[in-house]
Amino acid sequence: MTTRRTAARIAAAATAGSLVLLTGTPAVAAEPVARASATALRLTIGGTPADSGTYSVTNDGSGEKREGSDSPAISVLGGQDFLQAGTLAQKARTQVEGRKGASAACSGLAGDGAVLVEVDEGSCLRPGDNLELDAANLDLSNLQLVRSDFLAGFDQQLQDALRPVLDPLLAGLQTALEQVLTSADAAVVLDLGAVQAFCVARPGEISGGTTLAGAGASLRLAGQEVDLLDLPADPAPNTKLVTDLGAVLDLLLRALRTQFRQAIDGVLGPLGQVVDQAEVLTSALGTVGEQLAPLEENVLDVTLNKQERGRDRIDVTALDLRLLPAAASFGVELLNVEIGHSSCGPNGRIQPDAPEEPTTPTPDPQPEEPQVPTSVPAGSGGAGLGTGGLLVILLTALGAGVVTTRRSLRG
Repeated sequence: MTTRRTAARIAAAATAGSLVLLTGTPAVAAEPVARASATALRLTIGGTPADSGTYSVTNDGSGEKREGSDSPAISVLGGQDFLQAGTLAQKARTQVEGRKGASAACSGLAGDGAVLVEVDEGSCLRPGDNLELDAANLDLSNLQLVRSDFLAGFDQQLQDALRPVLDPLLAGLQTALEQVLTSADAAVVLDLGAVQAFCVARPGEISGGTTLAGAGASLRLAGQEVDLLDLPADPAPNTKLVTDLGAVLDLLLRALRTQFRQAIDGVLGPLGQVVDQAEVLTSALGTVGEQLAPLEENVLDVTLNKQERGRDRIDVTALDLRLLPAAASFGVELLNVEIGHSSCGPNGRIQPDAPEEPTTPTPDPQPEEPQVPTSVPAGSGGAGLGTGGLLVILLTALGAGVVTTRRSLRG
């Protein structure tokens, strides 16, 4: 009995130990076989970033795991002036097809009244009202007329004639310049209906694209609007759109010509017979034109349907807009805008479970025949049998006697 109790205790301790080991062993998480994410809008204004957050979905074969919001509010962008109204969409989904991962995503921006729909190939937004976004204000107030630049190009006789009135002339021209630039109130404006990008990554297919509805860019200047860009509805991958502001420069110079003429007439009236007013006007406009030369360079750098591909993955951005450093000298607050960033993959496949090694069954041991004792020690000293042991011996002997009697009767 003592031996049996000891064995039972050892077995219980081993079982408890194994349970402790099982409890302390961390579970191994399955790797995702499908991934998708979407970000409706990313902004960087004056070096300060803001975004709508990212909605991401993964799938390891047991179901989808989601993080983030798929329909964020405009308020998540914080206190910025670029966008105050509209509808943001960022949708994603994953699934397993034939033990292989598949994913789809769509994201974008539309005006008020737009309708959010579930991820469909090419759409997660139905357009509403158009959005008008002030991309940046062009602060041109830093332009100055410099004496040395102004006199360059005049012959000596004209320079000598202008010296007595040069200071009041430059003061009058600078005042006219400031009035024109202040009233110009130049601003880059984006006009957007719905801008969205989608992607799909499934076995045998990696694809993506962009759709733009009613999208364009313009510049407002002194109450007039100059078209800069007319965005195509279904742009090809990595479509680059660049623009120059030569038309804006011409518009500014026409406004300056009128103001400068009035300033020149006010200062040079008494010297009209001596000074060629046309040359003075041309020189003043030329000085300003040189300073405005960066406006003729590419101020807006726009990429439509921006795509980056890799192994079993694709990233698509509907519209990537950047204001180039050429405008920084005019006090333009640099702006980077990414609308509709969708990412699909990389995806994988569910690995098959390792086959279990076959086990050979252990044969049951043959039961041993009970041994009939031939002698019984007397007394109770030592390791006596006790009452239980004597009872077993008596029953065994009785059984043997019955067998013998039956054999005699049969004989």
